[in-house]
Amino acid sequence: MRRFFFNLIFVLLLAAVISVQYFADLDSKKTPYTEPLVFRPEIVRAADLGLHNAASDLMWLTAIQYFGGSESRTSEKLDDYLFLSVNLDPQFAYPYAFGALLLPALGQVDDGIKIAEEGVNNNVPDYRIPYYLATTYYLNKNDSVNATKYFDIAANTPGAPEGIKRVAANFGSRADKRAQTIAIWQGIFETTRDEVVKERAKNYIIHFEIMNLLDQASARYFEINKKYPAAPQDLVDTRILTAVPVDPFGFEYIFNADGKSQAK
Repeated sequence: MRRFFFNLIFVLLLAAVISVQYFADLDSKKTPYTEPLVFRPEIVRAADLGLHNAASDLMWLTAIQYFGGSESRTSEKLDDYLFLSVNLDPQFAYPYAFGALLLPALGQVDDGIKIAEEGVNNNVPDYRIPYYLATTYYLNKNDSVNATKYFDIAANTPGAPEGIKRVAANFGSRADKRAQTIAIWQGIFETTRDEVVKERAKNYIIHFEIMNLLDQASARYFEINKKYPAAPQDLVDTRILTAVPVDPFGFEYIFNADGKSQAK
């Protein structure tokens, strides 16, 4: 009977959120767009009848719908949903890991670091949280000290895959930052079961491999023409490449004075 009661309350909470979203969608057709209101944790705790874990699950699902659906045009409230979810259930790993990887990509680097460090400090036993945190420190903050620290924590987290341990063990051994970056994303691609994360990792790998390809082609162009190409199209015009590579993120590529490619 008690389990039935808890399940009933959870279903009612879910129905309430769906209803609010439904009427908000109807109203959005009549009024200018605004981001949704995310309740403060104390308000949710007071209203969830003690079912904090169930409410945390609900906020996590709402965050995914908000991010992946058509509810938001900016994703600026994603961090609020994620922090609300982990506040209700501090041992819920998914929001920490998701926020650690996705918030920096949305320009919310400090929020991504904050939620990941909160997960590490709460001893959540998920290698992804420190691994993604190390990735952010390395790629977004150019902080190899903290990156090394959190890669080590990730490698020593129970259940960490061999690919993650390998990246952690070899971190800093590559002089080329681009090669190091590809290795980090390769570790994510090989180990994640989240399709959104896997797709993002794959796109980053392609992005940096395109730059490697352009650099090699630029060097070949210099051998032939004694100058560097002005644009990737020059490599096609001289038949060094058959086509200008298409970046998975929609960036265009330019060449620096030393012939190295750069995305813009």
